[in-house]
This record gives sequence, C-alpha cells and structure tokens, in this order.
Amino acid sequence: MKDTGLVLEGGGMRGAYTAGVLDFFHDEGIQFPFVVGASAGACNGSSYVAGQRGRNYEVMVEYGDHPEYISYKRMFTKRQLFGMDFIFDKLPNDLVPFDYESFQSKKADFVVGTTDLETGEPQFYDHFPTRESLLKVMRASSSLPLVAPSIMYDGKQLMDGGISDPIPVGPSIKHGNAKHVFVLTRNDGYLKGKMKLGWYFNRKYRQFPMFAQSLINRHERYNERLNEVKRMEQSGKAFVLRPMKPLQVSRIERNRDRLHQLYTQGYEEAQSQADQLAAFLQT
Repeated sequence: MKDTGLVLEGGGMRGAYTAGVLDFFHDEGIQFPFVVGASAGACNGSSYVAGQRGRNYEVMVEYGDHPEYISYKRMFTKRQLFGMDFIFDKLPNDLVPFDYESFQSKKADFVVGTTDLETGEPQFYDHFPTRESLLKVMRASSSLPLVAPSIMYDGKQLMDGGISDPIPVGPSIKHGNAKHVFVLTRNDGYLKGKMKLGWYFNRKYRQFPMFAQSLINRHERYNERLNEVKRMEQSGKAFVLRPMKPLQVSRIERNRDRLHQLYTQGYEEAQSQADQLAAFLQT
C-alpha cells in the first residue's frame, strides 16, 4: 500500500457507485495512505478517510430523495438545484454526523480539488484545521456553475473541482506516489462531448473569462485525463475501477431504488476484482 494514491472522480449522484466501492474497501481493510477527490469524490473520500462505513450510502441513497437535497422548485426560485445548506450543514452536523475527530486522527493525507474563478485553474487543499474548514472546501468543490453560488475561502472564489481537474491524479503524483487506484463514475469508452452553452458561459461569467474558458473546454480536459489514465493503466502504474456498463443514473438522480442499485453495483464490481487489485497493490 506504500506509495499508492486513491483518486476519486466526482459525478454528483453517480457517486453512489464510488460509495459502494469504498464500503468494499472498508470491509476488506483496504486503507490508502493518500486520497484525493473532487466534488462528490471528495465527499465520498472524507467519510472513507474517517472510517465511517455506510455513511456515504446513508447520505446519497437514503437521503437522496429528500426534498431538500435536490429541488427543481428551488432551482427556479433561487437558482440552487442542490440544497447546499442541507448537504453541507444539516446532514454532516445533525442528520448523518460526520466524525471529524476520526478524520483528523487518521494518518491518510486527504486532498480536495476546487476551481479558482479568477484563474480557471485547479486549487487544491490538504489542510483542514477545523470541521468548518473541511465542510466549506468540500462545498466549494461541489458547487456547480449555474445551479450553485461560488464559495469564498482562503481569499479565493471557488467552485466545482471537476471543472478544472475532473480526475485529479496530479496531487497524487506530486506527493510521490508511484501507483494510483482510480474510482471513476463513467464506463470504459465514455467520452465527454462539448457543451452547447459556450456563449452563455461567456456572458454569465464575463467577470471571470478564464473560468468561462475552462467551462467551455471542460470536455477536452476530461477526455485528455481519461487518455492519461488509460496510459497509466497500460503501463502498470494504475488500477482502475469503473462501471462495467453505461450508467442509467444521472448526476441529479433522485430515485432511491436506482441509487441503491448503483451502490450495489459499485460494491459488487469492486468485489469481483478484489484479487487483481490485491495483486496490483502488492507489486
């Protein structure tokens, strides 16, 4: 396990797949010394580092259909599709408490990716001196353009980490890890297409032209990162867990049965590759 990083892709409610994979890791006693994630990947990763088996399931599946989690009415009235106060305050502080003390006591390095509005570039954080700082950075990492406001932290305006670095392996490489285990939320062969709202992004974020450009070019960056992951996998530097078939669950899925099935798919697919993963980790 030494010199091995765990890299977690985001994907909104598709993160239920990652939740299943991570619970399998927990059941098998697989604890990575370095974890990096963006958006839903960061949220899943924090519970994994804290050793809270099942917490991600409870948050994403059992509360996924809660009216305060995703609301189209709120989207039209407040331009907030996800209930960010509910997700990053009510859930971790009350309904499904996040164990910050256990998180801090673990010896794993944890990195959260965000995107800086001024530069349009990734901004990573690996130091969380308080519970509030961790929750705020993860909220920033999950703040999607057009449906959530930016978050001010450390003197910077931040948004969704998946915009500038959707599969953030960079911090794991920089840390010195020689091998990387990826948990992706798209099937092999998936390629992201170009968004059709470039003109609107330029207008909406005219004060942040670099950020608008990152949004417009996001598909190129994503597909380039997939190619990089593939090269690392072929050279033996990466082990990739990804859905074995195209997902029927969207980023904003609310159907509890579908989310449960996706969680189960993640667990079972990780379980089916347990021997290959063990061999990779031991080399």
